Amino acid sequence: MRIFLSGLLLTMLLVPGYATDWSTNMPKAKAEAKANGKLILLNFAGSDWCSPCIRMKKKIFAAPAFQQFADKNLVLVRADFPRKRKNRLDKAQVKHNEALAEKYNRQGIFPLTVLMDAQGKVLKTWEGLPRLSPDAFVAQIKPLVKNKPAKKTETGSLNNAIKLDETHGLRVFKKTLLLMGSRFEVIVVDQNQITAQHHIQAAIAEIKRIEQLISSWDKQSQTSAINRAAGIKPVMVDTELIALIERSKRVSKLTQGAFDISFGSIDKSIWHFDGSLKKLPDAATAKKAVRLIDYRNIVIDKMNSTVFLKNKGMRIGFGAIGKGYAAERAKALLQKRGVKNGIINAGGDLAAWGNQPNGKPWTIGIANPNFKNQAFARIAVKNQAVVTSGNYEKFVVIDGKKYTHIIDPRTGYPVAGLKSVTIICPNAELADALATSVFVLGKEVGLDLVNQLKGVEAILVDDAQKVHYSKNIPLQNY
Repeated sequence: MRIFLSGLLLTMLLVPGYATDWSTNMPKAKAEAKANGKLILLNFAGSDWCSPCIRMKKKIFAAPAFQQFADKNLVLVRADFPRKRKNRLDKAQVKHNEALAEKYNRQGIFPLTVLMDAQGKVLKTWEGLPRLSPDAFVAQIKPLVKNKPAKKTETGSLNNAIKLDETHGLRVFKKTLLLMGSRFEVIVVDQNQITAQHHIQAAIAEIKRIEQLISSWDKQSQTSAINRAAGIKPVMVDTELIALIERSKRVSKLTQGAFDISFGSIDKSIWHFDGSLKKLPDAATAKKAVRLIDYRNIVIDKMNSTVFLKNKGMRIGFGAIGKGYAAERAKALLQKRGVKNGIINAGGDLAAWGNQPNGKPWTIGIANPNFKNQAFARIAVKNQAVVTSGNYEKFVVIDGKKYTHIIDPRTGYPVAGLKSVTIICPNAELADALATSVFVLGKEVGLDLVNQLKGVEAILVDDAQKVHYSKNIPLQNY
């Protein structure tokens, strides 16, 4: 969904998962390193042209010895400088990486690996591909790692944690990586590491398949084909995509347009939250774009398997439902493969099934968006989805007023009144869509909607820091 989560992230402290995820944001990496007493390992690479960079990634960074050590002691950051057109980074990421190079790699060495503390002080550097085994590479870092106090069972690299135990030979296996523009975690409970990794890879392949189907940024996707033909002709697509669009339209009807996948006509084209927006968008332009937003103008022909957008300029996008759908599909695939216990965490859109290895339900701490290390409640989930939408991290301030990135598709302007919305229900796709919908509807109308939906619960935090719950929220004392 179109959210950036930090305060109410659903995060797991897992064993024996490895730190395979490389951040691309140095400020966030510093914050994480500071919060958890870790060092930062910054790697400058050319992923599609630098042979030593590719060899270092395979030889050292992919080795279990390095990954196990990094998981406990390092925050990994990669500044990539690809050359091929198909691998081009967005402008904001290029600017970020160039700033890192200006500070730490003025000579343009590739690969260059820099070890630093949470404040950015350089402790050690490796120029080029180190002629070291993974164990020897780790041995050079170990003396620089300060002894950290033992952590409580509910602390983690981010804000909330799920308590886990190892029992009866069952273990938790996890892989973390960047998919659909977000941090994904695929977690399975199994007795055998090889079997678990096969399951995880199958789930990742399924998520990538879905991304290729629904991405509005991939010019080769069926979604992009629909958008290009807006106002011109129907486009034949897979029945899977038609079914997703049908369900999206039902949510739009349920929420009276607070959720609308045709929001793509205004998303990214008028409101920019990357620091470039210095004044409010032109009212006439915004009004014109809003006129193109109407889920009722998405025409589905199931017999011919086509989708048609009635008006030129219309665009559909699945930013507010896509990751939930991917999480649900990956979960279904793993269950079909016989995985009885697991979690798919799709950038905060979480689908959980079964139990922890000790037989107890997964337990998720809900953190205060203003005090990220303080949980005000915890919730036990089994065969449920938990999705959080938050507006407190991505915003702009114009003329002293704060405008957040969650836009009301009915007006074209940012919503106000809430800081975060957490939805708990059996389906991650529905939870994803409802989290954004409730945000747009506001506290009173949003909670009224949730209270009418069987099996759906919500936790809301308003701008005054007050917490609101739906009628039957299954909270535990904390």
